[in-house]
Amino acid sequence: MAAYDNTHSRVVAWLKVVLPLVALAILSTLFLVSQRHEPTGSLPYTTARNSEALREQSMIGPNYAGVTTDGAAISLDAESARPGTGSTVVAQGLTGAIRTPDGGTLDLVAASADVDTAARSAELTGGVKIETSTGFTLDTKALTASLSETSVVTEGAVEGHGPMGRMSAGKMELRRETAEGQAPAYVLLFTDGVKLVYQPPANQGDRP
Repeated sequence: MAAYDNTHSRVVAWLKVVLPLVALAILSTLFLVSQRHEPTGSLPYTTARNSEALREQSMIGPNYAGVTTDGAAISLDAESARPGTGSTVVAQGLTGAIRTPDGGTLDLVAASADVDTAARSAELTGGVKIETSTGFTLDTKALTASLSETSVVTEGAVEGHGPMGRMSAGKMELRRETAEGQAPAYVLLFTDGVKLVYQPPANQGDRP
């Protein structure tokens, strides 16, 4: 009987170590560095960089890279991530970038994000900074970005600077538009009460 009890105890002790590691391995599939750049490709993959993260079933420095169905490249990097509810991963200290096929860029920085791998979307919260290759530097409280198609929509008001001066709007959206006989265009739309305070270039006042 003593031998049986010892064997049972050893099995239980091993399971306490192995099962959390298996759970972490499953969690690690929620972020990836895409090798084939296919929006419906392999499951996400990442690695945790220290043993403390293993014990806490969290990840340090996870990243995601993929391509949308319309050809835009998306990358997400976080300081840390942990499982959320359902198919959601909760990330902290997120930076992201969207590179559209026409050469445009949109960079994002957020305090936190909920990445839903089933819905293929990321909800950035806690204050989000937006910078675009067209000269906009904007702030908003939260936004939702699709990981399957080029679509970024703020959850509320946005304000900051643009090429013509300081501006604010009730909503901002990045989306792909197509017109018959023309190449697809990626446009930044401001709606719901747009305000612009025009600021001329600094050297304009020097002209005769």
